[in-house]
Amino acid sequence: MRVDRPAAAGHTLIMTRCTTLLGALVALPFMAAVAGQALAQSTDWFDTVGGDVRLVVAPPQRGDADLRGVIEVRLEPGWKTYWRDPGSSGIPPQMNVAGSAGLADPIIHYPAPVWIENPYGDFAGYDRPVALPFTLKRTANGRARLVASVFMGICEDICIPVQADFRLDVDYASGSTLDAMRVETAHAALPPDASDALEVTVEPDPPAGHALVTVSHPVGSPPSLFVHAPDGTQFKPPRVVERAKGRTRFALEPVKSGMAARTVDAIVTVSAGDHTRERTHALHIAGRGG
Repeated sequence: MRVDRPAAAGHTLIMTRCTTLLGALVALPFMAAVAGQALAQSTDWFDTVGGDVRLVVAPPQRGDADLRGVIEVRLEPGWKTYWRDPGSSGIPPQMNVAGSAGLADPIIHYPAPVWIENPYGDFAGYDRPVALPFTLKRTANGRARLVASVFMGICEDICIPVQADFRLDVDYASGSTLDAMRVETAHAALPPDASDALEVTVEPDPPAGHALVTVSHPVGSPPSLFVHAPDGTQFKPPRVVERAKGRTRFALEPVKSGMAARTVDAIVTVSAGDHTRERTHALHIAGRGG
């Protein structure tokens, strides 16, 4: 079930049954398939339990430094996948392009997620089909070959680890115009780093063991807040501690308790109605006991 509000309950280990299943699968190969090589700018769909996955790339122009594409995920009703921060036990989308020719350094970008209720702990993710934009550096001119392995979790009540392997020959301005439009639309829909409708303020004096973030937003559009710290610091789902007209304050508590006071650089994503915003902020976490 999709919820457009941050969870009030503390974050527990996400999907205990998922962890159990992963243990049972250690001796088994991951589900994998290799899409056939083609000059078209999209791969075949890789079918898996709960949905399917493919890659689509925008045909490059001469002189382009990057190649832009998307990981398209078609989810069946009731199935979900994770955002960049999957909680303690989830599987974030990952992309490996070792073996590619003329392409390197994949970066996956994320549209604003939603909070998904789960009996084992709420998590940030997507509960409907989603296109995850990515960029790759072009390391040579001319035709390139993309050899990509995508690893992610697709979940209903339990989480299924999915690995799909793709091969795609990428040439200048060839293939489907519709494919290029899909890529451009997905990249254009990413949260901007600034929004006239949304403002984020990190409070300088939070309570012990927490960080405080205040979001100014349009009246009647309560915001959802999502936080990812690249250094590995994990937070419980944000808790609303104050709500006024056009202003909501969130408390953020690290999963690990008892930490000393410190500052953590974190990607902070906000959505409110049709508005989104994403930027890195320095979160001030107060220590416990003084």
